[in-house]
Amino acid sequence: MNGANKFRKFHGGIKDEDILDFSISVNPFVPEFILQALGKKLQNLRRYTYVEWIEEEFRKHFGSNSVITGGATEAFHILGWTLMEDAHVIIPAPNYTEYERVARFKAKGIIKVNCVEGREIELDILKNILETTANKLKKRKKIIVITGNPNNPTGIYKDYSILLEWSLSKYGTDVIFVIDEAFIDFVPEKLRIELDETIYPNLIVIRSFTKILGLPGVRVGYVKSVQFKELFEKYRMPWAIGGDGYTLLEALVENKQKYENFVRQTQQYFAEQREGFSEFIYFPSLTNYIVVKVGDVKKFIAKLNEKRMHARPMFDFGINDSVRIGLKGPEHNEKILKFLILWTKEMKG
Repeated sequence: MNGANKFRKFHGGIKDEDILDFSISVNPFVPEFILQALGKKLQNLRRYTYVEWIEEEFRKHFGSNSVITGGATEAFHILGWTLMEDAHVIIPAPNYTEYERVARFKAKGIIKVNCVEGREIELDILKNILETTANKLKKRKKIIVITGNPNNPTGIYKDYSILLEWSLSKYGTDVIFVIDEAFIDFVPEKLRIELDETIYPNLIVIRSFTKILGLPGVRVGYVKSVQFKELFEKYRMPWAIGGDGYTLLEALVENKQKYENFVRQTQQYFAEQREGFSEFIYFPSLTNYIVVKVGDVKKFIAKLNEKRMHARPMFDFGINDSVRIGLKGPEHNEKILKFLILWTKEMKG
């Protein structure tokens, strides 16, 4: 059992409900139409809900190549046990630690490379390591690049289209990109570059509703891929989204316009909230979370806990002097902002 738990990670979230928890990065707001639907979910909880029943309608709204999964996590696990087998997996750093954990299931090799320079993600670094790896392997290349966009933990958003085009023209589908867009809905639409999976057969896009809908307890996500659509259909678990997930999907397809309006309002809200924290934000985040350099993290967390608040340490990301803060409602944000101001004064002596 010790071996099985060696790579077990907790990605934020605490058991104590009396503490204001900034360690999780989920929307503090939930659409009213979703709350109403979940309040009436008993019918779906008392039966086996097959995702296939709703998938055809879901694809009309979210793309014909979409495959519904039990959150992004089920998609990662399918990749770990299938596509990553005997592959060389490249993971830009810092990044969501679950990528490495699932890669360790069956990958032939894992290559982690720091792609941050000057508080920005430099895609040329990733391009160079990809080229170096491909040259070493020569024949029988099987390379998978997996990363989050926006990046977790930095919140940085990048345009991957040029890199995808370059890789496709040079390596075809020997190199597969897995782009985890779990936080994409927080990025203002005018700043986003939509990646079309029909143009890039070397692309797998993974998305989740957990973060934007503020419901981490409801596990619903989806994958978009032309080449690997059937792979995810084949290996996903039956009933993985459960009755509550099925209820959520029903509400989404019936209220798509309300959902889109909610997303736009959310984007505007967090853009305004980030402005209030501008002097503390270390990386240029476009999401609902920010990284703050605090120095002595253990001391910072201890003092924060004394104030009945919590933030996420970043030791597992290889960042030892900072915390990640998932922004919340205005009153709660004001509370931690005041704490940061006092902490900064204390640090400066």
